[in-house]
Amino acid sequence: MLSLMQALVEGIRIDSLMADQLSQISERARLCGEAEMADGLLDVTRQHRVAVLEGQGRLAAVEARYAVLFPDI
Repeated sequence: MLSLMQALVEGIRIDSLMADQLSQISERARLCGEAEMADGLLDVTRQHRVAVLEGQGRLAAVEARYAVLFPDI
């Protein structure tokens, strides 16, 4: 269970970093007049932001289950 929680945390971290990077790239593309590319990158950014929220929800569920199974830890 601990390895699952660690994997979820790592996935959340990676999705968050990807969203931040893609957002910056999208902004630069827009400044260069590449509105269509910028919009596409923002769509992918949103997908990563949603993945962060989903990962946080999964992690909270696993943590809650862990607390029930191992109340003394």
